[in-house]
Amino acid sequence: MILTALAALLLNYLQHAQAARGVRGGFGFLEQAAGFRIAEGLFVVAPEQSYSMAIVAGLVNTLTVAALAQPCATVLGALLGLLRLSRHPLLARVSALLTEPLRNTPVLLQLFVWYGLLLNLPDVRQAWTPLPHVFLSNRGLALPALHAVWPLSLDLPQRQGFGIHGGWQISIEFAALTLGLAVFHAAYVADIVRGAVRAVPLGLVEAGQALALTPVRLWQRVILPNAARAGLPPYANQCLAVIKNSTLAVAIGFQDLMAVINTAITQTGLALEGMTLATGIYLALAMLLGTGLAAWNHRLSRQDAGSLQGPRWGARQPVPRLTANALWGTPARLLVTVLALAPLAWLAWLSSAWALVDAVWREPAACAADGAGACWAAVRANFPLLVYGTMPPEDRPAATVAIFALAVGVWGGALASRWPGRVRVCTVGLAVVVTLSALAGWPWGHAVPVLRWNGLLATTLLAIAALLFALPLAMFLALARRARRAILSWPATFLIEAARGVPMPAQLLFASFVLPLLFDGGIAKFWMALAALTLHTACLLAEVLRGALQAVPAGQVNAARALGMSTPAAWWHVIWPQARRIATPAALGVFVGAVKDTSLVGIIGVFDLLGAAKTVIADTVWRPYYVELYAAVALFYFVVCVLLSRAARRAEAGAA
Repeated sequence: MILTALAALLLNYLQHAQAARGVRGGFGFLEQAAGFRIAEGLFVVAPEQSYSMAIVAGLVNTLTVAALAQPCATVLGALLGLLRLSRHPLLARVSALLTEPLRNTPVLLQLFVWYGLLLNLPDVRQAWTPLPHVFLSNRGLALPALHAVWPLSLDLPQRQGFGIHGGWQISIEFAALTLGLAVFHAAYVADIVRGAVRAVPLGLVEAGQALALTPVRLWQRVILPNAARAGLPPYANQCLAVIKNSTLAVAIGFQDLMAVINTAITQTGLALEGMTLATGIYLALAMLLGTGLAAWNHRLSRQDAGSLQGPRWGARQPVPRLTANALWGTPARLLVTVLALAPLAWLAWLSSAWALVDAVWREPAACAADGAGACWAAVRANFPLLVYGTMPPEDRPAATVAIFALAVGVWGGALASRWPGRVRVCTVGLAVVVTLSALAGWPWGHAVPVLRWNGLLATTLLAIAALLFALPLAMFLALARRARRAILSWPATFLIEAARGVPMPAQLLFASFVLPLLFDGGIAKFWMALAALTLHTACLLAEVLRGALQAVPAGQVNAARALGMSTPAAWWHVIWPQARRIATPAALGVFVGAVKDTSLVGIIGVFDLLGAAKTVIADTVWRPYYVELYAAVALFYFVVCVLLSRAARRAEAGAA
């Protein structure tokens, strides 16, 4: 009752804040004319049609993207995952080489790269025609279309003047979003497939072999059905993640659900109502998808659990080594090695020639004259803007000290696993003190205001501050959800599930619209982004901690009490150390996601590292070198995420 009253008071305050700005609340705007057109999708909405129709059209566009991207990600991810399981070492390592950059760089950055590549396709007059009546140009993809009018008719696209008319017209924005999501999530599906296959009980595989099943029949009858049982829960998370990541369409100009609601809020000023609609729709989609996949999982889980005990097939499938016998010990292996090595050598030569041999390193003017290799001189010339953003020169020494201090703190806190615990804690504490002192103006004499926290400084500060603030909040939410009192467990459950079900871009937009109402506009965008990132990370981390606490035997507290410990002492000295050791690998995975999520803050106008790169590329002088600039940003995220991922694997091995 108390929490309900507080929620009602907060809602009433927000409504009064909107009214004080001359905005009349309510959902009546849904029947008003939207004033903008949605020309792409299954439902075409004219400007005179209502906001409700525009929102429905945006929802259909979101589901269309997800319906196309998820099957593509599944097929590509299954292929990569099976290649990782190959006994041929070259195939296994090629698959790992393809998936690591995809998993350890932000999806928004990858979408920008795909968008830029597609925009550099030939124009309509020189469009590629890989098949008759199929046109691929910098305006999109044109395909033949079937009209469901009796009788059925085939509409073929045709060149007419400076455009293409007829058929099914797919825009560059739609193609970049679908392709980017499919490729990004394929890397995660590959890990799911690999882990699920390796988790198949060894006894079932040996039983199939004892029945003289052929390898194909063994995979069809034994391995794949049992792998589906193990892989379906994480695969369900990826299905939901595709829907949530489709909200990134707002960053490349495709009119999906979130983009339509964002436009409606901008036009009407009804931030509370618009974000309530977005939250409700995405939660409903998550519940529907989760219910359907849970039913499927229940159907697959009818098999007797007793047959799933014992060693796993993956224990007998070690990572193949690059030895001469493994590469060309038999004619079949030699053929596979040649077929795999030839394109790899060709790609390695092309990439090294572009990135190293023919690259321009010092003079940007030589890039336009040469044009054969990479223009790393563009990165070099814009390096201060990428690192410091729009900071004036007098603020850059303090920013440099803060960045280095934060890097040392991350290394000591998460990566230096061999350091003693007290040394790591002192290193993190000292890094925080040095960072705060530098930004507060000591010893330079003037503080660096929040509005000038740009570029790499903004990215690192957001990532680390979100993690530091999320840790205590996550512990509180985990304990509250485990509490027996409904007054604690129900609100914690609702908050966690809402944060997990609503896309991160929607949470950022919610913070940017609602927090100014709470603070009467007096809040910087940096704090809006930090609040959204902290809450999202804390809710994900709370589930990790809750699972770790459940894994600790319940009798541990009773045993500690029998030894004379108080309940707080038992939790601090007995329960928490075990839970921390269990949760560390998964928690570091959440940290990797939080680092990548910082790339999304540009949606609400925070000038982060990716935003600085976009600003450089917006200049027509540097626009041709977008690949080099995005590659420099991707390198930062890749290094940080790979280091954290390896720290997670070391922690998991130590916990085992």
